[in-house]
Amino acid sequence: MKINLKYFRWIIIILGIITPFIDYAVIIQMFFLIIPFAIILFISIVNFIFNLIEYKKEVFKKKSTVLLSLLPIFLISQLISSFTVDRIQRFRSNIIIKKIEAKEIIITSIPTTNFGIKYHKLKNNVFVVQYNRGFLISEKYYNEEKKWKSYGWND
Repeated sequence: MKINLKYFRWIIIILGIITPFIDYAVIIQMFFLIIPFAIILFISIVNFIFNLIEYKKEVFKKKSTVLLSLLPIFLISQLISSFTVDRIQRFRSNIIIKKIEAKEIIITSIPTTNFGIKYHKLKNNVFVVQYNRGFLISEKYYNEEKKWKSYGWND
């Protein structure tokens, strides 16, 4: 059974995009896989440099280069997805905050979720808007203080 590496790369990229938002996957990755990932990443870089020196233009045709490039692709896609989702969710959250302050959206004490953004009322005119940024970090906006705060796994 031969697996086409082109499709396998896309599967790795999709897994990399999804992984930062699955709490259990982040915990396993950060506490159990960080050292193996670092070792494989180091081997990947050394192998790539060696193949680049030895094979020049044919470096990307080598199976070892392609296979060892999967982990860096996975890690880079995680970072890009986390950064991108943070920007998009912050933009959408600011729109929701403006609508709440303009009384276009009625909020209750029961948390309401809108595509990953949660918001609810704490007291009379006090509300909280929250979204998950990935890697066990969430951002919260308290309208009393009018600023965002980050809360991570250690808070």
